[in-house]
Amino acid sequence: MEFVSNPCIRCGKERIKGTERIISVSSAKAKLTTYICPDKSCQKIVDAQLAAKEERRLAFTQRRNQYPPRKKAA
Repeated sequence: MEFVSNPCIRCGKERIKGTERIISVSSAKAKLTTYICPDKSCQKIVDAQLAAKEERRLAFTQRRNQYPPRKKAA
């Protein structure tokens, strides 16, 4: 297996393996590996940025779903 570069999205340092979990998906097991930046202060900033993006995406989804669907013209 060849090495694939996995740089941090903020500082560009090579990311390291953080946590590894095994989850069940449709009665099959899958391994979920989380990679983190070796610089702890950078990782905190990246986590905050990702949380803000996720919050913004959920807000857009909720705003879009609050309107009833339009009736099609006959």
